[in-house]
Amino acid sequence: MQIAVLGLNHGYTFAKQIKEMKGLTLAAVAGNNAAAMERANELEVPLYQDYKKLIDQCQLDGVIITLPNHLHKEAVKYCADQGLHCLVEKPIADTTDAAREMIDYCEQKQVMLMVGHHRRFSEKINHLKQLLASDIIGELVGVNMVWALAKDRNYYKEAWRIKASGGPLLINGIHDLDNLLYVTNLKIESAYAIACNKIRGFEVEDAVTAILEASDGTVIHYFLTDGVPSPWSYEFNVMENPIYHFYEEDCYHFFGTKGSLAFPSFRCFRYSEDQYGWKHALKEERFTLEAPGDPITAELEHFEAVLKGDISPRVTGEEGLKTLEILEAINLSVQEKRKVSLRSE
Repeated sequence: MQIAVLGLNHGYTFAKQIKEMKGLTLAAVAGNNAAAMERANELEVPLYQDYKKLIDQCQLDGVIITLPNHLHKEAVKYCADQGLHCLVEKPIADTTDAAREMIDYCEQKQVMLMVGHHRRFSEKINHLKQLLASDIIGELVGVNMVWALAKDRNYYKEAWRIKASGGPLLINGIHDLDNLLYVTNLKIESAYAIACNKIRGFEVEDAVTAILEASDGTVIHYFLTDGVPSPWSYEFNVMENPIYHFYEEDCYHFFGTKGSLAFPSFRCFRYSEDQYGWKHALKEERFTLEAPGDPITAELEHFEAVLKGDISPRVTGEEGLKTLEILEAINLSVQEKRKVSLRSE
């Protein structure tokens, strides 16, 4: 299957993996800076500064789009016009209106739209989903999620990353919010959030606290920042990407009527039936997972099967839209300093 990758920041990860896979061929890449040129040379594939020329001139089976968020809609529609199935990196778009337009357009053109929430292909995330569904902690009451680290100072030298659609909430928080929806199957009804930019002073947020309420009464607390040294984040704790240092800590905690579960350690704390309550000792049990695979590889293998017509995308445009709706509600709550109800189905 002939694949093109548009954008060589995160797209570089996809491109390198494709070069190592038997079922996929990297036909060309698109990028318009010195790093893109260097990476294209390393990959030994043609580089197009204008991705539209790439689409027009190359014979392709599918396209992976990892351009800045606000360019996703235009790129997906251009590919759809050529009948090309798309894997668009999360978030699906920078606004829910743009996402809805993309979904409808791909349906009209009869092309597949898959959203790159690659952590849904993580064996650890799927293990967490199975454990929560198994009732080991009973009915879910609350969730605490933390994503706190310090990005390199040079990270925000790219202009689009200091504008409204380039902050950590949309780039990084979208992952945690999608993980939440996927492993719990909760329907989020409202959001209340506070954000600040006291660390860097840019237009975009550098710290956010959000309270989410689900239709079944479950309450979620989420804290996010990319400007403080901290070991508590998915990247640092789950050990799925070798470029990050590993810290044996937990970034998610799930609280239920029968017990509590930490992720990614999978430490579960419960009382026995005959010794229940705070005067007794909690019993700890671990539900660990051995030697999990790489979720990016699993995602690409899934996309290959989608291109061949074997299966439908696991992460559809509609799924990507649900996650983006929560993030948009958080942003609106920050702006208007009020509790925001999510759009009805």
